[in-house]
Amino acid sequence: MKETIFFIKQLQEKGLKITPQRQEIIRVFLESKNNHLSAEDVHNQIAEKFPSMSLDTVYRNLSVMQQLGILTELNFGERKNLFEINSSQHHHHLVCTKCGVSEEIDFCPLEFLDADKVKNFKVKKHSFEIFGICANCME
Repeated sequence: MKETIFFIKQLQEKGLKITPQRQEIIRVFLESKNNHLSAEDVHNQIAEKFPSMSLDTVYRNLSVMQQLGILTELNFGERKNLFEINSSQHHHHLVCTKCGVSEEIDFCPLEFLDADKVKNFKVKKHSFEIFGICANCME
């Protein structure tokens, strides 16, 4: 509940109306077992409560929340774009190219980069994904 209030306050501070639909989108991300969701995933989870809410409306709200820094948009190659709550914990992903499941890794490969090899360049933002086959798909 505290997290929901935190993100609602962020929307308010940015001047956005706090609609029940926006609250529901935030709730879906916070309560989902899979924290990497597509617009379709979000739409499917809120369709029963808000049957008149279109997929386009979900996309628009996800885009606004991404622009405000509440959500992070993830692009895992050929798969559809996914979104996750923008947490304060820096992390990267392992992505299964067979089933699409993704898993967070809690270390940053940038730490291992030889700073002498990247001269005259200040990193502002980065992402790192490792693509392969998960244990379930190898069976």
